[in-house]
Amino acid sequence: MTSIQTELAIVAAGPAGLAAAITAAERDIEVVVFEKASVAGGTANMGMGPLGVESRLQKELLIGITKEEAFQIMMEHTHWNVDARLVREYLWKSGETIDWLEDMGVTFDRPTKYYPGADETWHVVKPEDGGIPGPRAASAMTKVMYQQAKKLGVQFHFETPVKSLIKDDSGRITGFKAEAANGEIYEVEAKAVLVACGGFGNNPEMIREYTGHVDGKDMYGFRIPGIDGDGLKMVWNAGGGKSHMEMERILGNEIPNVGCFTSKLIFSQASALIINRQGYRIINEEEIKNGAVAANSISRQYKRDAFQIIDDSIIKHFKRNGPDFPSTVFRSDFTKLFYDEIDDMIEQYPEAVFKADTIEQLAEKLGINMDTLINTIEEYNEGCEKGYDDVMGKNRKYLHPLIGRTFYAQRISSSAYGSLGGVRTNHKLEVLTDEFETIPGLYAAGTDVCDLYAGTYCYRLGGNTMGFAINSGRIAADAAVDYIFDSIE
Repeated sequence: MTSIQTELAIVAAGPAGLAAAITAAERDIEVVVFEKASVAGGTANMGMGPLGVESRLQKELLIGITKEEAFQIMMEHTHWNVDARLVREYLWKSGETIDWLEDMGVTFDRPTKYYPGADETWHVVKPEDGGIPGPRAASAMTKVMYQQAKKLGVQFHFETPVKSLIKDDSGRITGFKAEAANGEIYEVEAKAVLVACGGFGNNPEMIREYTGHVDGKDMYGFRIPGIDGDGLKMVWNAGGGKSHMEMERILGNEIPNVGCFTSKLIFSQASALIINRQGYRIINEEEIKNGAVAANSISRQYKRDAFQIIDDSIIKHFKRNGPDFPSTVFRSDFTKLFYDEIDDMIEQYPEAVFKADTIEQLAEKLGINMDTLINTIEEYNEGCEKGYDDVMGKNRKYLHPLIGRTFYAQRISSSAYGSLGGVRTNHKLEVLTDEFETIPGLYAAGTDVCDLYAGTYCYRLGGNTMGFAINSGRIAADAAVDYIFDSIE
């Protein structure tokens, strides 16, 4: 057994853990970090950038959203069904955190928004090669953060997952035990411990037990290896309370989100028609721009799915005029490869992608009552001709009748960036018991504690979850350092 003594011990080196390590080291605290994976960065390596409000970049570009406005947006979005004080602490710190990241060498493309009408809070990271940002762009940020932590003297132990927390007779957390890939056992003694393991998004059993979704059936989440709920379990076993748990739901299906079906996004436009298995429209298709809101409507349906329908006339419209909703994530022309890809996708994913020469044939392939589907499409086409959608109130500029010679459909269900919540904390990120009593010496941050959205991710403020991870890491580290200084005195 290898024994290590330190002041602050951090479990996991994702965005929250890295931010916490740097923050504590900047205050001359000795820090060690144990990470299950072979590299730092966690799920942030898959993303694009964090939220910030009132950053230097926003001020330079005359982006005027204020912390107070962002707070009001978030609280109205959640109907105040979240920890308002924690939301406040996060948002008030977020702009300064973007400046802090820039000062250590992170380069941002520019603050942007996720969809028309949203706010420009999403600080997308410039890729290392200087190219156009896209998925995984934020890995450039986590590399800078890791190097900054190393420069400040933080010690990292990779491929060494923490197995359990150590608690003394007074109830104070005094360290943890970990086991390296080679079987070496570590016992770490610390004045405070901070847990930031990224949630349970790769654990189908926990997803089913705590959210009711069945992985691979009505949930096709981003399965990041290693994000198995370890942090939640070790905190619960040490007496930590459980908070609300859910999946950070967006739209998706069994087709991978990146690299497989470039033109998949052609379905996710306002001009498409969205129907349930009974053949009825279920949402104003404009709402598809906000994947979390649309996921709410679709998850209410039988089998928690629905179908998006387009035809070749709509594809021609997109080719001439561009998409209804240009994507800040996928910036290429996703109509260009549609006809090259569609037949391959139907062959690879016969339960997710469909093609038919008639509405009757489409109804048969989708398993929908033929008469109902015909009536729904006729009703919709009449509305398009009149320029008024009397059923769902869709804006007339998105009303394009289904009159082509070939119909295409995609089954859509829920995906998720990952999980949310599980560890109960206060606004200082001190871990609480189920009786709301603090556990001395124990702190948590990131996805393990992120319960900010009351069931619907707030896409209006882009970059929210990564932003919370980084900022909560800093908030928790400051609280832990104050605790350490108090214990020394």
